[in-house]
Amino acid sequence: MLLKIRISYPPIESDKGVPLLGQNRQFQWFSEPTYIYPMVPAYAATVLKQAGYEVIWDDAIAEGKRYKDWFGEIGKQRPDLLVIETKTPVVKKHWRIIDDLKTACPETKVVLMGDHVTALPEESFEQCKVDFVLTGGDYDFLLLNLARSLEGKEDLEPGIWYRADNAIQNSGPFVLNHDLNTLPFIDRELTRWDLYNRLNGNYKTFPGTYTMVG
Repeated sequence: MLLKIRISYPPIESDKGVPLLGQNRQFQWFSEPTYIYPMVPAYAATVLKQAGYEVIWDDAIAEGKRYKDWFGEIGKQRPDLLVIETKTPVVKKHWRIIDDLKTACPETKVVLMGDHVTALPEESFEQCKVDFVLTGGDYDFLLLNLARSLEGKEDLEPGIWYRADNAIQNSGPFVLNHDLNTLPFIDRELTRWDLYNRLNGNYKTFPGTYTMVG
């Protein structure tokens, strides 16, 4: 049976406002609800689905879920992999969430990805019960490789950190040599494009759209 993979933005309840984690650049708190489409995780979800995995898109921040309700969903669903993008201002909150998850669902493997853990991959293993850390920006490719590795179909590509033999180990420094032309068009329905097409101050008309170039 292929893995059940949940790409999650857990609720982060704070007086500071709404955390913008998936905005493809620096982290910000917004006083008003604002949601920006998380491009790389959306590619990851699409690639995994095309490979035959059961993929759940779970942006609990954009959906306005309470932590208690979100946590209950995880307990009922018990995914094989739960993937979280993190950034420096909220990484400590994610460590606590991961420890909660590993206590309630020890069989679920938890993956962290993002720029903070790329800079300090060992730190999260020392501070919480995370199972894997994906370093570098190509975690759409690395997440597929990790899933296939867990099934015994591929060796780990460079850039993946993990626990083994009571030690923190890794597959080598990440590389940025993946062919972006092989990526499919993002599955907008899978990744809930409707969550991101209105609550964004950059949009002049609705539904809002934007593109990334560079």
